[in-house]
Amino acid sequence: MREKIFEIIEVAKENDKWSHIYDSFMMIVILISIFPLAFKIQTDLFLNIDKIATIIFIVDYVLRFITADYKLNKGKIS
Repeated sequence: MREKIFEIIEVAKENDKWSHIYDSFMMIVILISIFPLAFKIQTDLFLNIDKIATIIFIVDYVLRFITADYKLNKGKIS
């Protein structure tokens, strides 16, 4: 299961549909998370965008952390 997660979160290969979906989703989240920075005011919408984007980035980080051994090829010590 970790290997499949690694294949999805890494850069998409030609025929990997889920990896392309994940990459597109993360690009959209990045663009949306930048949007509130363009304004001087803070609204509830902007705060919610920040909270949701932060949670998504934390989940992405954790997924990359638990699959790091596949990227580094050093076993589970990675």
